[in-house]
Amino acid sequence: MIEVKLFIDEDDRYKGKPVHEHIMRLLMHHGIRGASSFSARAGFGKKHHLHHPGALGAVDEGPIMILFIDEDEKVRAVLPLVKEVVHDGLVVMHQVQQV
Repeated sequence: MIEVKLFIDEDDRYKGKPVHEHIMRLLMHHGIRGASSFSARAGFGKKHHLHHPGALGAVDEGPIMILFIDEDEKVRAVLPLVKEVVHDGLVVMHQVQQV
């Protein structure tokens, strides 16, 4: 089993639509066993710009992490499609053991 974590910004877009929504639909379409999307209260990336959407007067959206897990073959098949839409984000994957 492989677990993948995607770190993106809520305001990232792909063909005019939110990247996080596109990825979730993509994962469902390709039969991935399960995925979850988490919104963060604050965070920053490689540009070191603090995203803090709850702050008074904040205009930017916050960070989102999408996590999905499935068999190696299924993850490796869908990963290139996911990477195609994640431009400024981070994609991390590692082996996990189901207990």
